[in-house]
Amino acid sequence: MQFQIVGGGIAGASIAYHLVKDGHDVTIYDRLDKGQATQVSAGIISPWVSQRRNKLWYELVRTGAAYYPTFIEELENLTGSKTGYKKTGAVLFFRDEIVLPKAFKRILSKQQDAPEMGELSYLTPERQRELFPKLTTEFPALFLTGAGMVNGAQLLDALKKAIVQLGGKWISSNAVPESGQGITVYTAGAWGNEYQKKVPISHQRAQLLHFTLESDEVYPVVMGLKTHYIVSFGNGRFAIGTTHEDTESFDSSPTAEAKAELLDLAKMYFPGQELKELEMAVGLRPYTPNFLPVIEYVNEQTIVVNGLGSSGLTAAPILGKELSANYSNKPVRLPLEAFRLEEGTDGL
Repeated sequence: MQFQIVGGGIAGASIAYHLVKDGHDVTIYDRLDKGQATQVSAGIISPWVSQRRNKLWYELVRTGAAYYPTFIEELENLTGSKTGYKKTGAVLFFRDEIVLPKAFKRILSKQQDAPEMGELSYLTPERQRELFPKLTTEFPALFLTGAGMVNGAQLLDALKKAIVQLGGKWISSNAVPESGQGITVYTAGAWGNEYQKKVPISHQRAQLLHFTLESDEVYPVVMGLKTHYIVSFGNGRFAIGTTHEDTESFDSSPTAEAKAELLDLAKMYFPGQELKELEMAVGLRPYTPNFLPVIEYVNEQTIVVNGLGSSGLTAAPILGKELSANYSNKPVRLPLEAFRLEEGTDGL
């Protein structure tokens, strides 16, 4: 079959990769908008610790996390490119000792259906210092061995290389889909309203602070208090995030207020450490009215895939695989029809 995909973020690239791998004719358009969420995403793969209660969303991200090792191995072997994917484990911070056993029980209850999450344990300050020496030990913590991270920009580069290598076309310009040329899939993220009106898309500005410390190792992901997170890229490079700013603007310039807020957080998590080379990154994170990913079949020739939000890097590869399977006479594991806008329920 013939497909035109509009939007070259993680959703569009994942769909295009799986379609072309399954033998379809694929052209993907990406106009290189500044603020594309995939390019700046921290890329944490650890859906099992989320407190979101929506079962449909959790099935998507749980299945996505289970698929990740196979997906990455195949992609890296095909292209020879690195994606930054590592199973680092995750330090999980909580506000007090009262919450800690409740969180342990909640996360552990998911292990039977998700053995890929690894082992969950209480983390003593001594053990935490061994895992992540410069990190504060002020907060009660758990450690989950199966959590990991991927570099969004590197993953996108590898997917683009694979798509072209397998015979797909990647066009870095504004999309001009041709009518009557198969199926058009709109995966335009925060810019989705430009192309269609059936699925209303809103977006948030997500700002991250990149900094360096004197260190050479890659450390575990840190899931901090509230929605804070820290990722370690190696060679002393770290990022902390993120802000959640509702906006109608597409300005991807960082703000002094966000930099100050994130710097204060970094100092809280790394007390007494000298933070250097402070740089900001800004992404525009799309979401839908019900805060769930949407797969909307507008008509037989048009599909909208959007709203993956902060779980995009976890969810997009399996979503691409399942969509391609649906068009390739292969078994489909996820209930794709349930992701239609009118079918979804409250995603909070």
